[in-house]
Amino acid sequence: MSEASIRALQDLLGQHGLQGFLIPRCDEYQNEYVPAADERLAWLTGFTGSAGLAAITTRGSALFVDGRYTLQAEQQIAEQPLALENLSPPDIANWLCDTLNEGDTLGFDPRLHTEPGLAPLKKRLQECGIALQPTENNLVDSLWIDRPETPAGAARPHPMCFTGEDATSKRQRIAQLIAAKNQDALWLPNPEVCAWLFNIRGDDIPHLPVALSMGALYSDGSATLYLADNAISDTLRQHLGAEVELVTEKSDLFKAAERRHLQQVWTDPSLTNCWTLQALRNLEIKLLLERDPITSAKACKNSVELEGSRAAHIRDGAALCEFLAELPEAVKGTKFGELEAVQLLRSKREQREGFTDDSFDSISGYRGNGAIVHYRVTPESSLSMAPEGIYLIDSGGQYPDGTTDVTRTVALGPVPSQARDHFTRVLKGHIAIATLKFPVGTCGEQIDALARRALWDAGLDYAHGTGHGVGSFLSVHEGPQRIGKANTNVALEAGMIVSNEPGFYLTGEYGIRIENLILAKQAENYPGFLEFETLTLAPIDRQLVEPLLLSDSELGWLNDYHQKVRETLLPLVNEPTREWLQHATLPIAAE
Repeated sequence: MSEASIRALQDLLGQHGLQGFLIPRCDEYQNEYVPAADERLAWLTGFTGSAGLAAITTRGSALFVDGRYTLQAEQQIAEQPLALENLSPPDIANWLCDTLNEGDTLGFDPRLHTEPGLAPLKKRLQECGIALQPTENNLVDSLWIDRPETPAGAARPHPMCFTGEDATSKRQRIAQLIAAKNQDALWLPNPEVCAWLFNIRGDDIPHLPVALSMGALYSDGSATLYLADNAISDTLRQHLGAEVELVTEKSDLFKAAERRHLQQVWTDPSLTNCWTLQALRNLEIKLLLERDPITSAKACKNSVELEGSRAAHIRDGAALCEFLAELPEAVKGTKFGELEAVQLLRSKREQREGFTDDSFDSISGYRGNGAIVHYRVTPESSLSMAPEGIYLIDSGGQYPDGTTDVTRTVALGPVPSQARDHFTRVLKGHIAIATLKFPVGTCGEQIDALARRALWDAGLDYAHGTGHGVGSFLSVHEGPQRIGKANTNVALEAGMIVSNEPGFYLTGEYGIRIENLILAKQAENYPGFLEFETLTLAPIDRQLVEPLLLSDSELGWLNDYHQKVRETLLPLVNEPTREWLQHATLPIAAE
């Protein structure tokens, strides 16, 4: 990771007849979190955010990030020869067209890109006379001398007490959808769909409890599943049964497709990389390019998964309360900072039954670092904390019965009235989503403005979505549902879990975000309507609330929520935390 590495890559371009090369932050499975072996963008540029792309050309180079990561990227790329640009297809395409010349060729690794992802770029480059060319190997890998090995840990059965449906039933259910589409098979392009379909989990990816895998489900309910040899045990074979053929080479998936004489295969182009689609086309297979039905199936949790999520949130809430209770005293010390806060919270979660990992790298931001939306603390960046200012902690846990994600913003000392105003406007948006009743068929983009209304009234906004889907002991960021400005055309359905996380960020001063996970369910006494049940249980900092900005109903929601938090968690926390929890959940009187 240095200017020398970028220069070396530029020198390598000529040897391959290229004038540029793209380096996205992803792996061949399109995972959000990737193994260390696939952190090419971080190795080359120093940028460690979860979304980004670098374009290295012989005439200049750029790093593209979205609004969440602008400040972080500025800090991390430092003096490297990289322009910092906006991560959007038009901006990427315009920069490349301005930098490259007509007749130039831009290379890309087809295993790391999808056809829909490249389509806008390809169209614009063609207009500029620039060719987009797949490479046989990733050019970065030839420079990355000490690149880690691809993980191949054990895959393990995920029991029925957590899944609520056995794998045979899932295979048959999805197979019916395959047959209804007149397809021979459904391609299973990534570990998440395989984990859900076969009821297996693993530890190959940080924060995502899956084993690296891909496969094919056939219209008769049988399947072929790729796993590394080290991932397979007799217990796993018994769990999967005779109808699931296990292979230990990815090439054997394509051999199975030939052997079964597949003519038509359904595959999700947003999940399946370009290389795989071309390999299937080379077998003269006709592809149905539509959203994977498993994506929608796993988004709607069954009753067992929902009860598991409620239970996991209770345990997680108790851990978070113990952390928050100790924080005021901890920040009085001289050696307590953002990094130590992450370690303290992790230790609290580790004491709770079933905890296996954080569901993502905790965002621990004090003062100005809290304004960096997806800031990730490092030993070098960690600010020492004191009993003053505002602190934001966004964190979550992975438990076999559920995945959590919660953000709390806390005052460590007296705060200015402006901060209380900002916090309360964010809270009003949070309550607007939490209390909403909406017709069946409503999409997330149709309700997003409700979370922003109080901020918009003051000429303020935030540069991230309001909510994302969450898996069941799977990804903390799970589609297809979301709440945000961008159109998804995905209706919210009963059984979907989504985050509710409006925020506001004052650069250099503080970040504010209030996040709970909420469950869409049938609205009581309102046929044809849905409403939300709040799953997350943890106090919202009363010190930051300006009661005069809240309506009676909003104040009632906050007091009722705090009563539920208090009654549920008091029996589960340690003695010092009980006194803190009692105080943190006291009702706020109308003024």
